[in-house]
Amino acid sequence: MEQIPLQEQIQTSNNDPSPADRPPNRATNTYRNITSAAAAVLLASFFAPWATFLGGNISGLDIQKNFESYKFVWLVPAIAGVALVLNMAGLRTATVRRAAGGVPVAILIYSLNKFGSDFFQLMAWGGWLALAAGIVLIVVPADAKLQPKV
Repeated sequence: MEQIPLQEQIQTSNNDPSPADRPPNRATNTYRNITSAAAAVLLASFFAPWATFLGGNISGLDIQKNFESYKFVWLVPAIAGVALVLNMAGLRTATVRRAAGGVPVAILIYSLNKFGSDFFQLMAWGGWLALAAGIVLIVVPADAKLQPKV
């Protein structure tokens, strides 16, 4: 009786290409582009005016430097940058981008607890932009769900 090498057995028994070997479909490319754009917008929004305070606009960078209770704001550009780089490299980003999207939402919840509903009147366009980009990063479908079934 002749023995078949193990590698040949594996190759003949597995005709389904792995997800990494499949070419990306159009939806995958579209969602990757949306993820890259949202991560870039979130990263850039850190330097835009987030709030109006004492008659002047302050950015996320200013908030992080000047307000002791908001020291975690630096997570916005850090995690958004990681999500952007991983996504551009073609790696899976589901966990990182959802964490990046969750940071502005967490900042909003914290600020609403601290200032109440008046906080919405303090928010400037950069804060709204960060929140919108964060929500997009949370709701964009994960790559694994987009792979075509063969």
